[in-house]
Amino acid sequence: MDKKKTLMITGASGFIGSNFIKRYEDKYNIIQVDLLKTSPEELNYERVDTILHLAALVHQMNGAPREKYFEVNTDLTKRVAENAKKNKVKHFVFYSTVKVYGYDGDLHNHSMVLNEESQCNPKNDPYGESKWEAEKILRILEDTNFKVSVIRPPMVYGQGVKGNMQSLIKLIEKLPMLPFNYDKNRRSLVNIENLMYLTSLVIDTEKEGVFLPLDEKNISLKEIYEGIEKGINKKRINIKLIQPFFWLLTKIKPNIMVRLYGSLQFENKLTRKKLNYIPKIRYEEGIRRMIGGKR
Repeated sequence: MDKKKTLMITGASGFIGSNFIKRYEDKYNIIQVDLLKTSPEELNYERVDTILHLAALVHQMNGAPREKYFEVNTDLTKRVAENAKKNKVKHFVFYSTVKVYGYDGDLHNHSMVLNEESQCNPKNDPYGESKWEAEKILRILEDTNFKVSVIRPPMVYGQGVKGNMQSLIKLIEKLPMLPFNYDKNRRSLVNIENLMYLTSLVIDTEKEGVFLPLDEKNISLKEIYEGIEKGINKKRINIKLIQPFFWLLTKIKPNIMVRLYGSLQFENKLTRKKLNYIPKIRYEEGIRRMIGGKR
């Protein structure tokens, strides 16, 4: 029988960490780390095979100083990686973000598709910038004895997640009529089950490089809406926004319109090839589980 890998997880109490531990606590020897309580220099890296570095400062609703993002997402990552390498840990898995591409979506160009090799140029977004700086530092530290894997998730959905998907579900539950009959755009999402599965593949294979965890296909706002509608088991009236009103709203509320009606899509041919990754959960099933819980 193969020896279990010993996995150190930073940020283990967060949404990603708690889900990973719940699914794989029997597969790996897991050491949970809270970097608010223990500094990277004080950690015991003995017998650790892989570090799954999830600790991060994500977008804050009330804002956060720019330097705080770099302190947590860049400098802290550097310290963990340097100490891991010094203590002969062989594999470092870093959770980054698609924000490193510096592209939030487009209301006009629905054909643009990004991939693992697309240029990264985050601007005016300290979260994306700080993660990109961390990626560059890790590439410098990487060598034959210290492998680095970077995972860049798009929007994650699943039971217990907060953020845009949760807000959208609440909106559809509350209102009997919504203007989401729009199928021109395409969005890339990843269900928490698919994300956890890809993460386990990266850990098991110790493959280096950049990985994009995605669902089976990119979907439109209309498809997102219809999946939620089925999940909550409530029929809603889904209408189209007339063009003049649509473009007026893009001037008044550009950020909201881009998040709803803009396209932000990725393809992950390299990820699928390297890991033999095939998503396990389709969108409609993922939404059903998210809303109704496990059955």
